[in-house]
Amino acid sequence: MSLPGLQTYRSDPLAAVHDLCNGFAVGVVFWPLVIGHAVLAKVPAFVSINTSISSPFIYLALGSLPLLSVQSGSTAALCLGELIESRFDADEAVDLAAGMASMMAVLVGAMHLALAILDLAAVVELFSQPLLRARTGAAALVVILAQAEVLFAVKLNEKPNSPLLRFWKTCKALPQQVHWPTFLLSSCLLLVLILCKTLGRCGASDKLKEQLDVGCCRRRCRSALRFMCRSFNAAGNLIVLVIAGVVIQYFADISALADFEEPSPRWAFSGWSLDQMSAALPTAVLTAFLSLGSHLTVAQRVRRESDPWMPRRELLALGGSSLVAASIGGMPVMANFAVCQALQSNHGFLATIGNVLGHLGAFYLVAKLSLSIPKCAVSVILLVEFSPLFRSLPSELRHLYGQARNSARGDAQSSFLEVFVASDLGIYLMAFFSPLIFGIVNGSVIAILFQIVVSISRFAGPGFVHIGRIPGTETYDELLPGSAVAPIPKISITRPMGPRWFGNAAANTRAARADRRKLNREVLVAIADWRMVPFLDETALAHYKESWSKVDVKVLVTNACANVRRQIKESGLGDLLQQTEETLVDLHAAVLWAEEYIRQVESSRTVIGVRERATSTFDE
Repeated sequence: MSLPGLQTYRSDPLAAVHDLCNGFAVGVVFWPLVIGHAVLAKVPAFVSINTSISSPFIYLALGSLPLLSVQSGSTAALCLGELIESRFDADEAVDLAAGMASMMAVLVGAMHLALAILDLAAVVELFSQPLLRARTGAAALVVILAQAEVLFAVKLNEKPNSPLLRFWKTCKALPQQVHWPTFLLSSCLLLVLILCKTLGRCGASDKLKEQLDVGCCRRRCRSALRFMCRSFNAAGNLIVLVIAGVVIQYFADISALADFEEPSPRWAFSGWSLDQMSAALPTAVLTAFLSLGSHLTVAQRVRRESDPWMPRRELLALGGSSLVAASIGGMPVMANFAVCQALQSNHGFLATIGNVLGHLGAFYLVAKLSLSIPKCAVSVILLVEFSPLFRSLPSELRHLYGQARNSARGDAQSSFLEVFVASDLGIYLMAFFSPLIFGIVNGSVIAILFQIVVSISRFAGPGFVHIGRIPGTETYDELLPGSAVAPIPKISITRPMGPRWFGNAAANTRAARADRRKLNREVLVAIADWRMVPFLDETALAHYKESWSKVDVKVLVTNACANVRRQIKESGLGDLLQQTEETLVDLHAAVLWAEEYIRQVESSRTVIGVRERATSTFDE
């Protein structure tokens, strides 16, 4: 895991210092998010703090990516917060929330370890790409809507599970309950943080970089200005907390978080009961799968080409991190995308260690200074941090609507409403709105069940068959014992049965690859006969682009309908395949192309063999 980083540090000792300092700066900048996760989870701050300090070390020891940091996360925090709010009153939550958080961490960690022991990392393939992307946007909107109560200091007598209904009740209560000092402070802090982020974008803009190259007199001043803008962006959260901490000294009636204590392990296993465990188990199961899906999504985004990737070790690392966090009074862990993205410019694992040290130093400093932090300041930070997750929402909806409309045009037997519901767009909308209407836990379960129903309705026949050719003809049929159909030398043809969607695409690819490796003959070209495939969903396209770029054989697709050919072209899969239109349409044309490709490969092998023999003779 850490060997590439060690080799870099041995050859360049300054890289170790750079990574440690840069990681420390990242930890100092992002520690307010840890406090925000504690607020979302309805737990004392030390629960999230202990989680973020201990879990990265366990992941470094067991995980496979040196620059991926696991700590507290928004998905796990939202699920835990909904459970705690439904089980305890506000007064009881302070005493019992830590125990419930540790119980959740034990249950989630045990499930991840069980999946690792049974080697069931592929279970995450049951989550389609539209489901994961929509769930991320829905979780962000749930976080934003929940901040209205804190920003306006509104206290509801009844707190419904539905985030939309709760937000509506908050808006109705504003004229009677709004606390003006809190509202004014929240507004000012929001303007300050937006200004810091805007200055940061200006400092990183290409226009300012071009201005730095023009003129020598003011170059240093502009460089200093650019550095200041980027510093404001990085330190925006800290600036907001400092301003809020100063202002609250003069307004005692503004609600503040409990006083911070120095980070230290807490024994939180006392007070557990079978009733609490049975109540927490359904939420823990959902949290385990959602955090695993989020973890793999973050890993795919931040993983470098040189980084190893071992799903089983990732599950072991996640499970071990949650169990260790539970033992010291923590909560379930997951990959934090913001922190992981900030660490990617470094060389190795020392950046992650520096990140932990930055968090630890910030927490100790806040505890020593006895700094009071208003709840509205944390809400402002959460509001600004989660808002950018909606930037891709319009483009996602346009893209998925276009896919559904094209499928409706190609399927004359079904109505547009049927195609619209049983599509990626239907899954996306259900996964987005269900958590907003029914709560993050119940809504996620409903979305998962809906996607399963949709996928079953789209799935026309499981598995695939192997295709061969009658010798001396252009007739192709299924390979069966006793038939005249024979396999084509060095070519493997498979015909999947039915549409390719998130479940069967990966499963059939693995099965076909395993069958090909069991053959007692060499295979240089693998042909996918998509005669029975009317469409591919987003997850199948992403899977084929990733898996086919790593195979050791030439892959061809043939007998593709017009809709599938359009999807291949628009998704970029055609750039990977590099096929002619004729081979995409006709199986025999694809076989002829494959046979010519095989002759070229064998010819190059012959030339290389002759050169090697000539070199060997010359050496003798």
